[in-house]
Amino acid sequence: MKNRLGLVSLALWVLTIGVFAFFFVRGTTSVSTDQRRSVNLSPVEKDLVLGEMRTMLKAINGMLGALSDGDMSKAAEAAASAGMAMAVDTSPILMAKLPLDFKELGMGTHKAFDDLSSEIKKGATVPQVLVKMHQITNRCIACHETNRLGSITPTFDGLTAQFAFHRWDMPTAPGLNGKNSQ
Repeated sequence: MKNRLGLVSLALWVLTIGVFAFFFVRGTTSVSTDQRRSVNLSPVEKDLVLGEMRTMLKAINGMLGALSDGDMSKAAEAAASAGMAMAVDTSPILMAKLPLDFKELGMGTHKAFDDLSSEIKKGATVPQVLVKMHQITNRCIACHETNRLGSITPTFDGLTAQFAFHRWDMPTAPGLNGKNSQ
């Protein structure tokens, strides 16, 4: 009996690890209406990811402004503002929902900002900085061409007492939005 219980426990443990690994690699995704991969997040999580993206865009804008003024110190500071330090507070639950390649591309982009900041501090020239910025924006383009952020919000449909998800980026089926469909 103990041996059988041990085998069942081991099987459940392996299954749990397998499911976690599957979602860690795949994330919570579906195909969006424009055929890109929709990374489905709660509205708060979506706002966090979009906020990170805006920070990266502001860093690029700050770098361009600093470069046009000839201020390499400010360019390095702007690049560092989108580096790995800004990704430290990312929620483990949010990270589990992101597909592996999305995480790799995002973390690689943060590292590229840090690397660029270091190179500027070491005396990189404006043309060298622009080449690196071009490589960073290519990463942004690759991500946006492949992915879009979708929102899922748990709702409770009181009529049928079923738990459902409302997709904000796609039309919903009648009765799944928490309202009477009649």
